[in-house]
Amino acid sequence: MLTRPRTFFYYTVCALYALCSFSKIYAQDLEPGTLSSVPIGGNFAIAAYSMSSGNILLDNSLPIEGLNARLHSVLLGYAHSFKLFNRVAKIDAIIPYTKGDFKGLLGGVPAQRDRNGFSDPSFRLSVILLGLKPLKPIDFFKEEQKKFKLGLSVRVSAPLGQYDATKLINLGTNRWSFKTGLAGSYTINKKLIFELNLDSWLFTDNNDFFGGNTQTQEPLFGAQLHATYIFTPVFWLALSLGEMIGGKIAVNGIEKEILNNSRYGITGAYKLNKNHSLKAAFSNRLFTSTGNDFNTFLIAYQFMWFNKN
Repeated sequence: MLTRPRTFFYYTVCALYALCSFSKIYAQDLEPGTLSSVPIGGNFAIAAYSMSSGNILLDNSLPIEGLNARLHSVLLGYAHSFKLFNRVAKIDAIIPYTKGDFKGLLGGVPAQRDRNGFSDPSFRLSVILLGLKPLKPIDFFKEEQKKFKLGLSVRVSAPLGQYDATKLINLGTNRWSFKTGLAGSYTINKKLIFELNLDSWLFTDNNDFFGGNTQTQEPLFGAQLHATYIFTPVFWLALSLGEMIGGKIAVNGIEKEILNNSRYGITGAYKLNKNHSLKAAFSNRLFTSTGNDFNTFLIAYQFMWFNKN
């Protein structure tokens, strides 16, 4: 018979599950807990606020120097876990609304721009290939969790955000982006979890770039390492390191520098009760050769419920 502490622990894992992978849609996001255990039939509604500041070029081909930007974003999301080819799968969708203030030098002249509107939404499918059975809650909470997990994910960012080809700075990208990821995790003594994520971004062309130009971008590759410690059944903390390289941008065939930067982050999640959870996260640059140099703070709230059948 399942003991109450163990049941409570697994309810906590479920309650914090979607919060692990909910953040602003930057390629440099640090995302611990993507392979957290969860039963099928789970639903997660999420609301979050994030603030980013620093040299945040939403488009690295722009001729802007000394950029100092501040972005305030409200994000709404939904996730659902289900059975797919006898594996545990999850779909999620995120819609961000952003208010941005951009200051910098354009052609050596000080300039300032404000932008408000929707950024590009994203949709993701993830599947745990090894280490987790597709069980309903009544059976899931009786199952001994495996130490090793392996999973795949595909994320699509759709060009539906605010975009105007007559403006240099936009909140949308006017192109499709596709992220594929491979993740593996190993749990030590049910308290300490190590996770390695490898991913790549692919981009379609923007044929209506500023001034009627064509913008292209080569693939962008990344790796992330996370160490998560579960202090109590209601609280865990994760330390993260991430590296991104590649993604060279060209405008009408004229190439810019490749992106090369690394980031560190800390993420914490707390379970308020059976259905409600909170998450807070902070990330900053560790090393930047080329590319964005900014810090991000995020706080998110999640409500969880399960299907009855």
